[in-house]
Amino acid sequence: MATQLRSMRHEAWTAYDAGMSDASDDDLAIYAHDKKAVLITHDREFSQRRRRNIIGRHIWLNCHEVDAADLIAQLLPEIEPLLERRYDLYIAMSRSGFEVTFK
Repeated sequence: MATQLRSMRHEAWTAYDAGMSDASDDDLAIYAHDKKAVLITHDREFSQRRRRNIIGRHIWLNCHEVDAADLIAQLLPEIEPLLERRYDLYIAMSRSGFEVTFK
């Protein structure tokens, strides 16, 4: 997924790239918040917690990991303006589209 985002000219890194491969979900969320980055994950439970407590920008990819790059390529042009205008938001992305929740 990070490779796909970089190919689209976005700065992207993984938890491993950030030296946080063993970090807790909450620590990853804090890290992304501090970096003003968008946290993208497949983890349903983590995403549901973030949806209840929206801090920063969080995207949940509700798809199989092998489909993530295509989903990002398909929907990112539509959600980029939201990500640029709003800071605290949660986006659930799937093949049927996306749903946005604001703080």
